[in-house]
Amino acid sequence: MIEWQLPRYGRGPYDEVPPVLERVLRSPSSDEEAWRELWHLLATEGLTVSAASFAALPYLRDIARAGETTAVDRALDLAGAIMAGIHQDHGADDLIRTLAPVIVELKQMVSRRLNDNDLPTATAMALFRAHLAFAVASVWSLAEYDFEDGFYEVGCPHCHFSVTIAIGIYGRYSAHRDWDQGDIRRRPLQQADPSDLDGLAAWMHETARDLGFAQLAEGITWLFGRAECPECASTFVIGEQYAAENEPHHSSDGPVPVGGW
Repeated sequence: MIEWQLPRYGRGPYDEVPPVLERVLRSPSSDEEAWRELWHLLATEGLTVSAASFAALPYLRDIARAGETTAVDRALDLAGAIMAGIHQDHGADDLIRTLAPVIVELKQMVSRRLNDNDLPTATAMALFRAHLAFAVASVWSLAEYDFEDGFYEVGCPHCHFSVTIAIGIYGRYSAHRDWDQGDIRRRPLQQADPSDLDGLAAWMHETARDLGFAQLAEGITWLFGRAECPECASTFVIGEQYAAENEPHHSSDGPVPVGGW
């Protein structure tokens, strides 16, 4: 059986994980039921994590090292979902710091796999999200990226007015949302030139384009474009303001970052 040494603090399925993880390790490519159970235990509903989730990362790394494609993708997908919860109140900061080399290796595996040709669409999107999670950009790892019917609510960073941002079939605009009249005082968005994007936004756009996700790549240029506040007429970068308001912040000194895109 797996040596499972965890400090008994916080919450987490300490005793339930080892037998399920053993099943996954025995048949990482074929035991789909064991993988479903492991997801439920380590990233409940794809969102909630615990100390046990992070303690499982070395085992997921070992599965990903084995090289069988189906198992590799499953391991990296789950590891990314766990990392997307790094800001939660999981009580595992010290454990995460000791796992820094494992986390870095998993991130490198995700990057290499993203560079493979002809990735299935679902796999490519899962790896895209995982990479963002390993870059400690949880808000973008978990984002919906609905650029057909997408709406974002942000506060104007200058006057704090609540601004509705539309990016989709209803238009690309900022507005005041009135529950009787709908979106009023609309202002057209300013799309970002891809060559002007930098940092995370540039990585997201370039990677989406390279993966063949044309709608996602174009949507990112609107998401990181500028919006005009209908109240004070100042402008701001939508994605930066959305992330500032929605990226979770850890209550302690925080886990060790893995850095870079």
